[in-house]
Amino acid sequence: MDPIELNGIRPLQESNISPERSLKGSAPSGESFADMLTKAVGGVDETMKESEHNIQSFIAGETDNVHDVMISMQRAQLSFQMMVEVRNKAIETYNEISRMQI
Repeated sequence: MDPIELNGIRPLQESNISPERSLKGSAPSGESFADMLTKAVGGVDETMKESEHNIQSFIAGETDNVHDVMISMQRAQLSFQMMVEVRNKAIETYNEISRMQI
């Protein structure tokens, strides 16, 4: 997947977020942060299930295309690693904020 094709990512010039709106803390699409995280984790889960299904099909002899199986395995691994790194960064940020003195 080309990084430009990712949903929600567009050049800054095309952004329609005004400074007043960003200060209010509301998402421009009306989607909450929790909803965004839920969809992201669901996407990773779906990728893992698809990879598992491809592996089972290959083992059962239903398919002989090892390339597609390996690609789906790598896609699942990379998406899981990305999710773990985002989680680590969120925890690190939370810890940094909690150490701030008010």
